Amino acid sequence: VAVWEGIRRTHAAPPDQASPLRPPELQTVLANCPITRTWRTTGRSPEADRGGARDRALLLVGFVAALRRSELSALDVQHIAEHANGLVLALPRSKTNQRGENNELVVLPRAGDTDLCPVTALRAWFALAGITDGPVFRPVGKNNRPLPRRLSAGAVNDLVQQAIARAGIDRAGKRDWSAHSLRAGFVTYAHERGASDRAIAHQTRHRSLASVGTYVRVENAWKNNAATQLGL
Repeated sequence: VAVWEGIRRTHAAPPDQASPLRPPELQTVLANCPITRTWRTTGRSPEADRGGARDRALLLVGFVAALRRSELSALDVQHIAEHANGLVLALPRSKTNQRGENNELVVLPRAGDTDLCPVTALRAWFALAGITDGPVFRPVGKNNRPLPRRLSAGAVNDLVQQAIARAGIDRAGKRDWSAHSLRAGFVTYAHERGASDRAIAHQTRHRSLASVGTYVRVENAWKNNAATQLGL
């Protein structure tokens, strides 16, 4: 109760937020990532689409790890460690750890559904791209080959928006999508599944539980609300 009272005092007006991307919409976006790359040039066989593999990995890692676009951009292979339950990301710098004094740990558990598993998607991207060190998420050239440099935070945002547009889940264009939709989707969906604010903050690394509650409060404002039942 005290947490929610603090939210009410701190956020009297709803903040501008990215629309949360959560299952099943995330599944639709993933299903529309390209799988096979074909060529106009005769004689070149179809290949696995490396850009599509990267996008699936980026979307799932961004969602399950609740990462910011800057963190997805800055992620290096050396920040990833194997664990019996999946993978652990040791983030050297973040919004709440700008000096990089202590790595912030984020977990990537294996999912029962391999199509929704961030570990499976990340390994598939590494295998197709031949990545063993350096930046995790990189541009893919027109020749279907990854470049050595990392995606910028802006490019991460563009890729998420493009993936959502490709899936056609918001044809009317009424919702505000960005890379932050992954993080917002994690918070919102985890809360809907019964996770506590403290458990959510453990993964998102929010220092204030009130910050976690803000995501949820905007979504809850629409539930069981008579204003949506007026038939206008």
